[in-house]
Amino acid sequence: MLTIHASKQDTITLDNREFFFLAGILGSDRLLGVEDPFQGYLAQEIADEWDEVKRSLLEKGYLIEEDDGAMLAMPPKVFSRVAIASLAERSCWLRYKRQEESFEGYLHATNEKVVQVQKSDTGNLYELDELGDVEAACGQLVEKMDLKDYAPGETPALLLSKKKFGEIYSRVSALTVDELGDELAAATSDAEGAIALARCLKFRTGEGELHFSTWTGSRWETQSAAFVVNDTMNWLVRMSLSGDQDWLTASPASKQQFQEMLLLWLKQSAESDGR
Repeated sequence: MLTIHASKQDTITLDNREFFFLAGILGSDRLLGVEDPFQGYLAQEIADEWDEVKRSLLEKGYLIEEDDGAMLAMPPKVFSRVAIASLAERSCWLRYKRQEESFEGYLHATNEKVVQVQKSDTGNLYELDELGDVEAACGQLVEKMDLKDYAPGETPALLLSKKKFGEIYSRVSALTVDELGDELAAATSDAEGAIALARCLKFRTGEGELHFSTWTGSRWETQSAAFVVNDTMNWLVRMSLSGDQDWLTASPASKQQFQEMLLLWLKQSAESDGR
């Protein structure tokens, strides 16, 4: 039997084997961003690994033995974070870079809590942290991504081929602002919007990608977006995911609009949240 106990731990650090086993204890087999470290193992090999992993978790204080080892207890912060990271039905993979700072990791959300899971640069270690509720987490994110308080005004969205945009984006450093604007204008038939996007791409101070995934009960459904930021404005980029489609939209967006988008995608309705 598994129970939970009070703990003073803050960041929870797990290797991939520990993470996989704790998620399995809680009944999850759909950890995002964590490959099964026991794929291809025989049952006895997995049992041997469990003995080793259990010792490691006990040493860290992430599991506690009770009743002379007959019962395993899990501290509440460990229980809560692993449960949300492995069982939440809404998740977001986020990668961003601003100046010299960068981040890549997952956000797993219920309406009450958001748990951030970030893989270490060295080894198969994962850090699990709580970011508060969805509103608090989204507020933190737009600040960390250095989004600007820009009012989009009347600038319309630009529509073009995803393939063409990728080709232009790969040559941003080699093109002047005017050349970049001309290529975007030819691809979108919007000279004014094209030059605004060209300036943002050429003099960007930050950029990133977001993949929002919702668990349907049998599989993950994903929507993707990207963003580019310069000293004055933000552009939100959405694109086709299906292999037989080739479209992309780019539109100016304020910090508030980004935050509202994050809230819309991460916050579950009462019905979908089972209430």
